[in-house]
Amino acid sequence: MSSFLFRTLIIFLVVAGCDNETSRVDCENIILSFEVQIVDSECGLAQGSIVVIPEVGSGIMRFKLDDGPFSSVGSFRDLLPGVYSITVENADGCFSSKDVLVRSGISYKDEVEPIIRVSCAISGCHDGISNVDYRVFSNFNPGDMKARTQSRNMPKEGTLTQDEIDAIACWVDDGALNN
Repeated sequence: MSSFLFRTLIIFLVVAGCDNETSRVDCENIILSFEVQIVDSECGLAQGSIVVIPEVGSGIMRFKLDDGPFSSVGSFRDLLPGVYSITVENADGCFSSKDVLVRSGISYKDEVEPIIRVSCAISGCHDGISNVDYRVFSNFNPGDMKARTQSRNMPKEGTLTQDEIDAIACWVDDGALNN
């Protein structure tokens, strides 16, 4: 079971765009500064959250997650693991966006490595003799591993459970960290 992780990112963005053409506000040099606090989810579960905290005096008034509507509340809950676009806007219509990652919390050492050791890095497969040696972390091609396990082309016997396939996919989506 993964443990929840709380992360804070401090974002300083120079605004490149402005929606409010009628007021002729020059948004080019306006800095919208804010922090993003992220609570990670678990693989396949919608338990993550993102809270946007504007810097005092930044003038940020509205918040948006992905393509959803703007809101005066900068808190987004019940999120699946994945990348989300956060957009902030001030009263003049100046806006800026930043992508943030809600991770699944899957650990390579605790969850993925045991799967690889038992099902992949075995004699005649990825033991370093005939194919890529999966006993060495730097030899992984995470995208290929995710695609081949999800299509059940790897391992050849198709012996992984759906939970194991999902764990590998979540680990790759989290950035395939050596954690």
